[in-house]
Amino acid sequence: MPSLETESTPMPVYRAALDSLRKRLLAVPDAEVQRGLALDAGAAGTLVEASVTKLEPHRAALVEQFGEVADEALDDLPALARAARQADVEYLAAQSPRDLSPQHDELRAAYQMLLVDAESLAVRRLVDPAQLEAARDSRSYAALVRSTLVLVQVLRDAWPRFAKQTPLTRADLDRAERAAQRMAQALGDRDNRVSAAPAAELRTRALSELARLYEEVRRMVTFVRWHQDDADALAPSLWANRGRRGRGRGGAEDAAPGTPVVEPQAAE
Repeated sequence: MPSLETESTPMPVYRAALDSLRKRLLAVPDAEVQRGLALDAGAAGTLVEASVTKLEPHRAALVEQFGEVADEALDDLPALARAARQADVEYLAAQSPRDLSPQHDELRAAYQMLLVDAESLAVRRLVDPAQLEAARDSRSYAALVRSTLVLVQVLRDAWPRFAKQTPLTRADLDRAERAAQRMAQALGDRDNRVSAAPAAELRTRALSELARLYEEVRRMVTFVRWHQDDADALAPSLWANRGRRGRGRGGAEDAAPGTPVVEPQAAE
C-alpha cells in the first residue's frame, strides 16, 4: 500500500523526481513505450523503492559482474519509482470530477437577485420585457451562466433609465458577472478531458521505464544470486501474485508481459 504522503499531498521528493525526469520520459521513442501494463503505479513504485534498499548490500557484487550498467541502474531506480508514483497522483488528480456546487450556489443567488429586480423594472417598462426571455433558462450550469450574463448586459444597457429607482447597484452587476465567469471557467476545466491526457501519457511512460529497468536489474540479480536462490526475495516480480506461474529463481514466466527474457551476460 502506498505511504500516506502519496494519498494526499505528495512529499517534495516525489515531485522533484518527476520534474527531473520529465524531459527524459517524454523523449523516449513511442515504439519503446510499454503501454497497457497491468500494474498499479503506486504499488509498483513502493515495491521498487523497497527492493533497491534490499539490493544495496549486493551492489558491489552486481557491479563486479555487470560493471557501470548495474551501478547506474541501482542509482536510477529510486528516482524512477518516485516519478512513477507522482505521475500516478497527478493523473488521478486530473481525472477527479470537480464539485461545482460552490460556484453554482454563488451564481444562482446572484442570478435570482438580478432576475427579480429585472422583472420588477420590466413591469414599470424601464426594461424591455422581451429582452428578459433570453435570460429565463437556468436548468443547466451552462444555461445559468448564459442567462446571468444576458441579465447583466440588459441591466447595464438600461441603467440610465432606472439607476435611481432600484436598490440594485453597479457593484451587484459586476459581482454577478464575475460569478458567471468563474462558473464558466470551472465548467470548462471540468469538461476538458483533454487536460488529463498529458498526465496519463506521462504516467504510462514513467511506469514503462520503471518496469523496463527494474526487470533488467532483476535479471542481473538472478544471475549473481543464482546459487543463493534468493533473487525473488531481494527483488520480487512486479507481477507477483497475479496468477502467473513462476519457475523459481526469477525465471522466464516471472518477466513482464511483452518483455523479452534475456539471460544476463557477464561484463567484459
